[in-house]
Amino acid sequence: MSNLAEDNVVVRNVYYMMAYAFRTLDVDDFERLKTEPFDNLADLLAAILTIGISSQRRRGFEHDYNAREEDLLGVRGRIDIRGTARLRAQDRLDVACEYDEFTEDTYKNRVLKTCAGLLVRDAEVPDSRRRELKRSLISMRDVGEVDPSRIEWARLRYHRNNGSYRLLMNVCYMVVQSLILTTDEGKTSLASFTSGQRLHALYEAFVLEYFRKEHPELGVSAKVIDRKASEDAPAFLPQLCTDITLERGNRMLIIDAKCYGRILGTHHDKEILSPANLNQIQSYVMHAAYGTGLNVQGMLLYALTESEDARYESWEEIGHTWHCRTLDLGCEFKDIAAQLDEIAQLVA
Repeated sequence: MSNLAEDNVVVRNVYYMMAYAFRTLDVDDFERLKTEPFDNLADLLAAILTIGISSQRRRGFEHDYNAREEDLLGVRGRIDIRGTARLRAQDRLDVACEYDEFTEDTYKNRVLKTCAGLLVRDAEVPDSRRRELKRSLISMRDVGEVDPSRIEWARLRYHRNNGSYRLLMNVCYMVVQSLILTTDEGKTSLASFTSGQRLHALYEAFVLEYFRKEHPELGVSAKVIDRKASEDAPAFLPQLCTDITLERGNRMLIIDAKCYGRILGTHHDKEILSPANLNQIQSYVMHAAYGTGLNVQGMLLYALTESEDARYESWEEIGHTWHCRTLDLGCEFKDIAAQLDEIAQLVA
């Protein structure tokens, strides 16, 4: 029973992370997911896709123009002269036509239908949820499917009119790649995607959007820091793009969110903080503070893993305050929120 309770906590936290990251927490369609129990991650993902598909159907599935070639008795679109001549040689009266068809059989919709179908066939999804998801797929009868092992995720593009697909496509990615792995002890724990950057991106977006929503009194952004370099500085110097920057008055806290790699390494048998991570946050802070008179602090905020110890450290160095903390994603969400609220107080 304890394992099941711990599993439910982690699964629900995945929902909250996604809800904040993709700004769906206040969408009425997803409201019931805040309190609904889930047996496992597949159950949660199936619930999100069930609601998401139904919601997308009401607002209208994405449509696009697909090029078609067809032999018709009438003319539609453009006449293919060479193709029509071939038909005449066969004593046929058809006209070879080329036209664009406005259809909902788009790549995103194919990915959505394919991944929903995987969950319908997943034994870990409860029967009642599978039936509900299967009913929602009836509205996608005119949409094809794709090979899930060959989905071109980089091909997906979003704009104002299809932004609601961003959450759904990320859920589909989780379905295919699996975000949650079961440990040898039978517990469920957060693990990296096949591409570890996917989980890192979700974690980073979650922290940023949590502060935006829950702390409107702060200026919250993924700020690009002015490098303060000379005019003849080489163009190859990288931009200083922060993960999360919190501002209020003359106080600023720059947070570098880390959801992969180890917190401490070893050097000559001594445990040390990652020099690369420390140098990165120090560069952000020093450039942000230079010549501005701002009180700038820096923080490395690691997602706590089973292989690491919790960290809650602060120190003074070169005129600035530095923090190294861990965020425990395996506890109740109210406790996660309390940890983040405490961080917000550093610039209150």
